Order: sequence, then C-alpha cells, then structure tokens
Amino acid sequence: MFTGQFNCVIDDKNRMAIPSAMRKRIETKGDGKDLYLTIGLEKCLFLYPGNEFDELVNKMKQLPLANKKARDFQRLFFSSVQTLHGWDSQGRIVIPQKLREQVKIEKEVTIVGIMGRIELWSSFEWANYNDNVDTFEDIADDIKNIF
Repeated sequence: MFTGQFNCVIDDKNRMAIPSAMRKRIETKGDGKDLYLTIGLEKCLFLYPGNEFDELVNKMKQLPLANKKARDFQRLFFSSVQTLHGWDSQGRIVIPQKLREQVKIEKEVTIVGIMGRIELWSSFEWANYNDNVDTFEDIADDIKNIF
C-alpha cells in the first residue's frame, strides 16, 4: 500500500526519482519492477505497479462494451499507458514528455501515495487542488453512507 506525500524534481532528461519508501513497497510485493504510467484524473498521472494494474484491467473488462462512455474511457485511459521497466540505479523513472504536458508537470512534482497507486502532480496543481477541495471533515460527512 502506498501512502504519504513527497516532493521531487524532474531533471533535463525527464527523469524523476521514486521515493525509496515507495520503491520498497513495489519490490516487496513481488511485482518485479514493471510499472504502468497513464493519465489520471484531476490533472495528475497515475502510476501502478504490475499487480495493481492487472486488477484495474480486470475491473475495466467488466465495463459494458455497448456503453459509449465506457468505450471512450477505456480508449483514452489505455491509449496513454506507458510501460516502464523499472527504475535506474538511482531509483529514477522517465516521465514521457507527452504525459507531462497533459497534466502540466514542469520541474517540481508532488508524489502522493493512494493505496494501490501513486499519483504524480505538478506541485502547482497539487497546491491548487488542496486550496479548492472541501475540508476532510466535509468530505467524510458526504461519503459516510458509502461505508
């Protein structure tokens, strides 16, 4: 499981270090080092280890083929997926320029652990998100019936 928030910088070769605490979680799950990077929601990128990505794929297979919104979502999501075969000796991955541009990531990145996935945010967009999201208490009150 991924938790926490980390700040890092992308270098001139589009490389960014994955925090060691997160790399250890991936290695100990027995996933190998394959990672899947794709467009996320609310202007961020989603980074999945192999087993979590496989679970997501299985869920998406359940979406009805006859539903145009489901087909559109699958097309947009999977057409942006990049398979990353691990990280280099310094724990860095390469963030493709096209994905960076889609979510406005320039130099400063905020990495957020969200259970089975890692989110990569432009630090500016992450701050903007936090400034505009409801309070933790208000959100908890709104979703209380889910649990």
